[in-house]
Amino acid sequence: MKKVDLEFSQVKLSKLSNLIATLVSTFLSSRRVKGVHYGAEDFHVTKDGLAFITSGLSCNASSRTYQDFIQDNKVKGHILLFDFKDPEQGAVVLKIRPTDKFDVSRFRPHGIRVLEDKDTAQHILYVVNHPLSQPDRVEKFRYDLTTKELVHKKYFTSDLFRLTNDVAAVEEDTFYVTNCLYFNVSSLATMENLLRLPLGSVVYYNGSNFETAIPQISGPNGILLSEDQSEPDLGMTGSKFVPLRELSPLEASMERKGDNSLAPVQTLNLRSAVDNLHLSSSGNGLFIGSHPISHKIMAHLEGPRTRAPSSVLYVPLTSGGKMTREEDVIELFSDHGDLITGSSVATVYDNKLLIGSVIDTLIICEMNGQVLPEGT
Repeated sequence: MKKVDLEFSQVKLSKLSNLIATLVSTFLSSRRVKGVHYGAEDFHVTKDGLAFITSGLSCNASSRTYQDFIQDNKVKGHILLFDFKDPEQGAVVLKIRPTDKFDVSRFRPHGIRVLEDKDTAQHILYVVNHPLSQPDRVEKFRYDLTTKELVHKKYFTSDLFRLTNDVAAVEEDTFYVTNCLYFNVSSLATMENLLRLPLGSVVYYNGSNFETAIPQISGPNGILLSEDQSEPDLGMTGSKFVPLRELSPLEASMERKGDNSLAPVQTLNLRSAVDNLHLSSSGNGLFIGSHPISHKIMAHLEGPRTRAPSSVLYVPLTSGGKMTREEDVIELFSDHGDLITGSSVATVYDNKLLIGSVIDTLIICEMNGQVLPEGT
C-alpha cells in the first residue's frame, strides 16, 4: 500500500516506491469543522458540493459505557448539512418536519445515501435509523431546498433487518441494506463478533418486498453502488459497535445478478478496518474511512473519550469499475487520533478532503496541488 502520512497537519511522502502520478508533500491546512460535536459517522456529497451527514450514532448493541456517554452528554441524532462552497459556515443541523410516522426524539441515524435531483435539488435521502426501543428501519426524506428542511416521506422495515448499518439506493424506493450483525443486543452481539460468526447479510428492497441479496457473511459494513448502479462495493470488517478480536479488513467488489442478489468478484485486503465508502466525483476511485489499529478503535467505542487513530484510503478503479491491485492503494491521510478519532468516512471535493468520525468530529483538509491521480 502506498502511504501518505499526516502528522500535525503536515504530510510527508513515505519512501515506498511507485507512487501513483505525482504526489505533493503538504496539505495547506487541516481543521475541525464547526458545528460537529458527536460524530459524522457517514455522509454523502452531492455533485454541487452539499454534504448530508449523520451525527449522534447509537444503538442497542452499543456498550453500556458508550450508551452512558450518549445519555450523559444528551446526544441527539441529527442530519447535518455542510456546503463545500461555504465552508466557514460549518455544519448546520437540518430541521426535520415532524409527522405521526417519525419521532425526532427517537432518531439515531447511521448510514446515508442521496438520490440527487440535479434539476430541482429536491434530493431524496435514505437513512439507516436505530430508533430508540424500536426495530431498525430506513427513513426516506426529501430535502426542501427553499426552506433547507427535511420532509419525512415514509419508512421501511422488515423482519430481515437485524443490526443494520448502511444503505445503497439503486433508484427511488429500491435499495440495498447491510446487516453488520444478526444480534441487536450488546451481550449477544459481542459473542457473535468475537466468534466471527457469519450471521451478517445484505438485503434488497425491490419496491414492494425485501429479499436476501447475500446471506451468512461476517461483518458487512459500508455498501456503495457504482455510478451506473450496476456494480456494488462492500466493506467487510465486523461491527463497529462491539469489540473485534480478529479483523478481516476486506474491500469487496460485487456482481449484481439478474435477480438482484450479489456475488463477490474481487476482494482486496486493506490491512485496516474498513468502514464507509464514498465514490470519487469522477467515479474513478473509492475513498474509504478506516481504523488502522483494531484494539484502539475498540477502546474508543467502549469509552468514546479514549482516542484512536484515523486513516483514509484511496482505491483506484479501472475503466470497468473494478479495483486495481493492492499495491496501488494510497493511504491518503493518517492521524494518531489527536486531530480526529475513529475516522469512518471520507471524500475529496474541489481539492478538499472531508473526513468524518463515528462519535468525534468532522475535519476538512485543504489539499495542495495534485495529490491524487488525474481524473479523480
